[in-house]
Amino acid sequence: MELNKLEFYLMNNPLRYWLQRNVEFKTFKEFLDKHNFSLEGKVVLDAGCGSGYSTKLIQEFSPAELVGFDLMPSQIEKAKIKNSELDFFVGNVLEMPFDSKKFDAVFVFGILHHIPKWKDAIRELYRVLKPGGVLLIEDLNKDASQFFVTYMKLDHPPEAYFTWEEFTNHLEETGFNILEQKRIISNGVRSFLCIKS
Repeated sequence: MELNKLEFYLMNNPLRYWLQRNVEFKTFKEFLDKHNFSLEGKVVLDAGCGSGYSTKLIQEFSPAELVGFDLMPSQIEKAKIKNSELDFFVGNVLEMPFDSKKFDAVFVFGILHHIPKWKDAIRELYRVLKPGGVLLIEDLNKDASQFFVTYMKLDHPPEAYFTWEEFTNHLEETGFNILEQKRIISNGVRSFLCIKS
């Protein structure tokens, strides 16, 4: 699902970039450091990369290969202009054009609350990760999505709403072990570190 005009603006402004660097990315870095996971020389994916700001942050880990994609061509256009040295393409997290077991790590910065088939997206993320690979995922639960729909008029489809219990249960049913989860700003936003068993 594509972002509406307001959410596109909210995802492409200095405050969003500040939050991504100083809260979300910092949390993911703390998770990786705590579990001694190094991404140096690894193959890494940024699924739903938006304008590429998150991909540029991930580059700080010095991966051997780093790929970012987003459903919205306008976001990928911005990503390619800002970060011409990185690899970006328009794609769908429900049907990724990658071989199974390709990536050592996959980052997902808040896209599943836009995807009615979010469970299928998690299965596809699992498919492209190598055994022992890590999934770093941050998202909004049902309560946070409903808040943004009601008070900010953002488009979060009700079919994409999930409770944290539903979300964590599906991660585990898919085959992920949840190593870390942390509340971010409010109980409606959490970050997770999972490993593919």
